[in-house]
Amino acid sequence: MDFSFRRRPLGTLYLKYTLMFGLIALAMFGGYVVTGHTLIWNTDALNQHLPLMAKYREIVLNWLHHPFSSHQAWSWQMGIGTDTFQVYSYYTIGDVFAYLALLFPAAKITLAYQVIIVLRMYCVGLAFIYFAQHFDFSDRVILAGTAVYMVNSYLLYAAVAQPMFTTTFMLFPLLVIQVERVLKGGSAWPLTGAFLWMLVANYYLAFVVGVGTIIYLVLRVATHYRRALDYGKTLLKLVFATVTSILLAAVLLVPELLAVQNSTRAGAEFANGLKTYPLYYYLFLPKQLINGGDTTFMFWSALGLAAIVFLAIVYVYTRPRQYPLLAISLALSLVMLLIPACGAFFNGMMSASNRWTLLIYLPLAMTVCVLLQNVPTLDQRILRIMILATGGYLLVLLATYFFQNDDDLFVPVIFLLVSLMIISRAIGHPGPGSERWLLGVILANVCFNALYAALPYNGGFANDMLTRGQYQAITSQRYGGLNQGLAQKSFYRVNTISNNDIIDSLKMYNDLTSGLNAVKSYYSLQNKYVGAFSRSLGNVQYQSNIPLNQLDDRTVLNNFLGVKYLFVQSNGDNATKIPAGYTLDKTTTPIINYDQGQPSNAKTAADLTTIQTSRYTTKNAFPLLYWQDTAISQATYRKLSATQKERALASGVVAGNQVAIKGLKKANLAGEVKKLTATLISNRLTPVKASQLVQTDPDETYRLTFPDLTKKAVAKATKGSELHVDVSSIKFTPFSMKEELAYEAAHDQYMLTNPGSTYNAKFARYQNWRKLVLKGAPDKSFTITLTSSKGEETITQPKQSILSFFKLITDGSLNLGYFGGQLPQSVGVTFSKLGTYRLKYTVEAEKLGKQYDQQVKTIQSHALKDLTFKTNQVSGTITTNRTGILTSSIPYSSGWTATVNGKAVKLLRANQAFVGLRLPAGHHRVVLHYHVPGLTLGAKVSLVGLGWTLMAALATLVFKRRRAK
Repeated sequence: MDFSFRRRPLGTLYLKYTLMFGLIALAMFGGYVVTGHTLIWNTDALNQHLPLMAKYREIVLNWLHHPFSSHQAWSWQMGIGTDTFQVYSYYTIGDVFAYLALLFPAAKITLAYQVIIVLRMYCVGLAFIYFAQHFDFSDRVILAGTAVYMVNSYLLYAAVAQPMFTTTFMLFPLLVIQVERVLKGGSAWPLTGAFLWMLVANYYLAFVVGVGTIIYLVLRVATHYRRALDYGKTLLKLVFATVTSILLAAVLLVPELLAVQNSTRAGAEFANGLKTYPLYYYLFLPKQLINGGDTTFMFWSALGLAAIVFLAIVYVYTRPRQYPLLAISLALSLVMLLIPACGAFFNGMMSASNRWTLLIYLPLAMTVCVLLQNVPTLDQRILRIMILATGGYLLVLLATYFFQNDDDLFVPVIFLLVSLMIISRAIGHPGPGSERWLLGVILANVCFNALYAALPYNGGFANDMLTRGQYQAITSQRYGGLNQGLAQKSFYRVNTISNNDIIDSLKMYNDLTSGLNAVKSYYSLQNKYVGAFSRSLGNVQYQSNIPLNQLDDRTVLNNFLGVKYLFVQSNGDNATKIPAGYTLDKTTTPIINYDQGQPSNAKTAADLTTIQTSRYTTKNAFPLLYWQDTAISQATYRKLSATQKERALASGVVAGNQVAIKGLKKANLAGEVKKLTATLISNRLTPVKASQLVQTDPDETYRLTFPDLTKKAVAKATKGSELHVDVSSIKFTPFSMKEELAYEAAHDQYMLTNPGSTYNAKFARYQNWRKLVLKGAPDKSFTITLTSSKGEETITQPKQSILSFFKLITDGSLNLGYFGGQLPQSVGVTFSKLGTYRLKYTVEAEKLGKQYDQQVKTIQSHALKDLTFKTNQVSGTITTNRTGILTSSIPYSSGWTATVNGKAVKLLRANQAFVGLRLPAGHHRVVLHYHVPGLTLGAKVSLVGLGWTLMAALATLVFKRRRAK
């Protein structure tokens, strides 16, 4: 099995492929169409891919019309403000398919997005055909391999959920071809081009594919070229291709790498702390191979190929010396699938996400090609091995079926047995008949897998797709229409209430369509300083890619970030958990749902509960930039609780070291936060020590009581406060499997209260063991829920299997809501998991009365006046009577520079995460300007690279001409 660069006629093959793709596309996407769905996923596509493509289309068109005008490098509408380059460079700039949106009018952007998805998949197949035609395969064999390569669980998901991932399925075959060309003594220029495309497409995926290409190179040399290779020349060509492509791509790579280093992704726990995967992963991994309709990935170990792949793998291992590269590649892949560290390495040293499996579909598809090409030459020995291997595999599947009933496997097993039967009948009967039959079975298999995944009746992907016209409805009714007509005379931001869904059942993380400056944002890279700020204040809603979320409904935090309007859905969670100072401004027309959520004793329409979207507004929003002459030292700040840190935002500024705050008055933090004593009491009516809470009964609940609030003086002093439970330390130790089973059994027997009840210990033990294994127990995840009259508040340690959303929880501040009257004397507490909890916490009342209102008025009176926004610039004037610090809620970045009265000044980080600068007494004109960090350096490197490339190209041309003479 060897590469051949001989030209062969491909027109007929491409025509056949196009016809085959039409059939596959009908199965892959037709299910969405006939059930009234689109190809727009309700999470990343809704929040990122589609709206960013639309925005980027506008940017490119504006550049085409005004190529010499300045272009937006900073957006105020992406969260609380962000570098647009770091967003677009991940999602759109290097994606060649995104530019096809320019061919569609703005009104047809959703159509453009979906057409491009289909086109991407067509190109995936083209890439494999181009790859496979370098081998001595017949057209039918190539088409069979193409079908296997295109239709798998990974691509069925990625095509609609993460469309840019499909590019890697085009890139990897092309990279392998060009590496092979170099190994055979050919030109390095095609490899340079492939490397360049890889680097500009997406830096994260470039790392994955780049490492995969290196692995291929090493294995290919070791198994085929180690004795015949001219190592010197080959190494020079590889270095040339690598260096040249990196130089040319530097304009993107340099700022991208700086963005990654300064993002919340930096410093993530390696492999989410996993040394091995949970037991269920190893139990169910075998069935992943052929379960093409599977929509639940385990750590991104998708697989899900045509059933014949199993037989192809068996065949390759009957001929390991004939196919050493395939045999070693697949064995290495299996080992890597078993070790979380491998997934974490390919995932940038973060979570154990096996997205790298995109690399193994190429060798798997090639095994199918090899099998089909050799079916007529198989003998009875190989057939017996296939039959025995299939029998063993079916026994494994049967065992997993009894452990977890998975009806999805029945049809793949049928296809596996049919494929084996056709192969057995083809032995000793040379001719094209077996190829035709097997191609037909493979097409039927992959079409079934695609259709099964797309239809909504099976819990497939269609249930996660927007319905036809829904995207337009969402964009026009993002806040129930209450965003329309809001004046933009001054800068402000908007927000929603925690876990309160205005758009029903959808995760609305971003707002890129209303034109408002929404706090919440969801992008792969987020400002690390904002993330640290959020965690420092104990924001339990923090995620690395959603660092602020909805600010946990905290009053001071919303005010500090300039949130003037809050939107609330009356039938959503926490609808009454409104921060202090926000008053009802406007509502949509009330709707009465007579069939849901109504009181049983209603007599008139006035007694019924109505549903509406409400808009709340406040006069306490902080300005975007304002002057402060009171400061908090770092030493003092570090001693504050999370609640005290939040409350201190209105009292003074934390800025750098002592030099930065020299000459400023010391902030007075007295009386702003009052600590309350608390007692934790079980529903067994016994007090519990939070420092050693052992949860042995899954139904045991608790009350957190506040004895101080029974005293009239304390109750009166804390009126008009926000109630926080600041957890400064939390450690959870799960029980062992044996211990947990014992406690579950004890609970089951405890619940047998009626006469004549018996307990089937063996069956119950099996059920509980099965339940715990499927949940991944024992594991470190847990949820602590506190319930007040305002709603629920949780602090959650996510499972390690949640991958990018995993975070290690050691503390957090739970906001139970603002109470205009007296605080509640107790709140409910529940723990989700059995185990030992060690908690250190304080209960604090954050007073939001006259003192706070006066501080806000002072801040507002010191706002930067005549605020003017231009592209990548904000400016204004201010007069100060003494030295102070210009504070802001603009996320800090090294890309910001400032001038005061025309002179450059040094910026500092104010309040951990925001742009600030010292101002002396006097009248000042302040101008802040933003540029993309590293872009200028990257552009210079790329210019050098362009010069180098032109010289190398000229030298190559001259050398070829001399050689031709």
